[in-house]
Amino acid sequence: MHNLHIKVTNLKSDHVEVSGWIHDIRKAYSESKIFIAPMRIGTGLQNKLLEAMAMEKACITTPLANNALKAPKNSIIVGETSTELAQHCIHLIENESIRNKCAKEGRKFVEKTYKWTETSEQLNQLFL
Repeated sequence: MHNLHIKVTNLKSDHVEVSGWIHDIRKAYSESKIFIAPMRIGTGLQNKLLEAMAMEKACITTPLANNALKAPKNSIIVGETSTELAQHCIHLIENESIRNKCAKEGRKFVEKTYKWTETSEQLNQLFL
């Protein structure tokens, strides 16, 4: 674990902030242009993707994460390799109109697909 911590903190530069624990993740989302979740295992970041999409951030992820979300192509960007993911990041950062369209479609997807009242009702039915 110590080596991983060193690898992550070594990413810090003039263009990359390594923050560590963030008390309120909404601040990080609001300060960013894009959100990337380069998932290689199947747990953990799907909720973060949904949060970022709900905050109208253009999102990039792997097929593994999007297979769980089932977000349509216009609402999320999917890449398989590290090179593809990096190219998608650059493309979205350099193209504000495409980035904004993806962000708006991502928000629409979350609003349409994940409704708090319906989810709460499903939980209530499970408990009853």
